[in-house]
Amino acid sequence: MARMAQQRHALAGLAHAPGTHAGQLTTWLNELLCADPAAGTATGIIGHIDAERRFRWACAGHPAPLLWRDGAASALDTEHRGPLFGLLPGHAYGTATAELRRGDLLLLYTDGMVERRGEDIADSVDTLRKVLARCGGLGPQDALDRILEAYACDEHEDDTCLVALGVD
Repeated sequence: MARMAQQRHALAGLAHAPGTHAGQLTTWLNELLCADPAAGTATGIIGHIDAERRFRWACAGHPAPLLWRDGAASALDTEHRGPLFGLLPGHAYGTATAELRRGDLLLLYTDGMVERRGEDIADSVDTLRKVLARCGGLGPQDALDRILEAYACDEHEDDTCLVALGVD
């Protein structure tokens, strides 16, 4: 838990550098973790949504965000996905852009939400995607409530966090 707090605070400091973008921030955070032998590895997504509703994001070994749009839910493309933080010094992370529309719901989640012993993570992500698909017409808070209700009996072995962003 302390390592995650250090990484979050490091990212907050790096984010104030002028002219940075998601790929650059991800690259810098990776370099910090690679330089600290006690840091270990971590996954993550770093991104922002601009005034034109473009979600620009970089991915360090993390499952893709999910997007609910027009009655269906899908995972964003992760072709640009890079290695876990702390694994490969010198790696330059790419940035992808997803055009968001009014009414979209973007779901970000920690890998602890979908990792299960003995289960393929792709199957677990697909299960979460199916739950999100049933959240049509709901606002972010109601969608989170429905997802948490669907997972109420699950025991999570890792940290679990969900963030839902409604696009106006």
